[in-house]
Amino acid sequence: MNEFEAIWTAVEAIGPLRVIFEVTVIYLLIYGFIIFCEGTRGAGVLKGLALTVIIAVAATRLGVEVLDLERIEWLLAVVAPGAFIAIIVILQPELRRGLVRLSQAPIFGELVRDEQELVVVVVRACVTLSKTRVGALFAIERDQSLNPWADRGTILDSEVSSEILTTIFYPGTALHDGAVVIQKGRIAAAGCLLPLSENEQLGSWAGTRHRAAVGLTEESDAVTVVVSEETGLISLCVRGEVFRDLDRDELAHKLRSYYTKSDAATQQQEPREEKPGSGGEAK
Repeated sequence: MNEFEAIWTAVEAIGPLRVIFEVTVIYLLIYGFIIFCEGTRGAGVLKGLALTVIIAVAATRLGVEVLDLERIEWLLAVVAPGAFIAIIVILQPELRRGLVRLSQAPIFGELVRDEQELVVVVVRACVTLSKTRVGALFAIERDQSLNPWADRGTILDSEVSSEILTTIFYPGTALHDGAVVIQKGRIAAAGCLLPLSENEQLGSWAGTRHRAAVGLTEESDAVTVVVSEETGLISLCVRGEVFRDLDRDELAHKLRSYYTKSDAATQQQEPREEKPGSGGEAK
């Protein structure tokens, strides 16, 4: 009973609310660390280590209070700092993996997103698809969520690479007919169905892919990129506008400008592109 009274006296001296806050923070840190290690070899090590620490603390406390084993308490106090370093060494791969997962969390996604690399990868994929005249449609999320359209496709949640993007649109694959949705710097889904634009000013050149690309930008602030499978021309759409027949440098410039959310300045400097008819682009 004296032990509980001593604990309660210490809590009152510090302040109950502060104690609750500190315990909550410690719990969240431990829980987050366990989640990071879940499914890895470090998870088993962590569980065994936690059990060992609990037993050691309980046994030491019992030995010191009941059996007066002060030497054991001193020995554990000396060994504890070395054990902490050993834990870091043993769980080093899991700690690294946990930091990577932390950087990919939505709360930090906007801070660590490598916009320039994403633009380079998308441009490289579009140029490759254009040379081989393989049709493609990319929808890149900005402020407004694209979840309503991503949920209609096949969820991938993979890293963005030109190899993956070109493979998705390779003729004959199951997902090549739909759009690829890119969210927070990752490929969220493929084979997605987008709303078709009913804008009559698009002309006969605009096929299904182009109307889908324009339609999404009419209903959201997304940026879409289209590769025509008939002509190989690359187009970029934003806010219902279409910029056609872009080369590598033009596509990179516009995509970088719009994706980094500086489209207001870009629109003032660059007049709206005309949409003349140039033959029928079926898709």
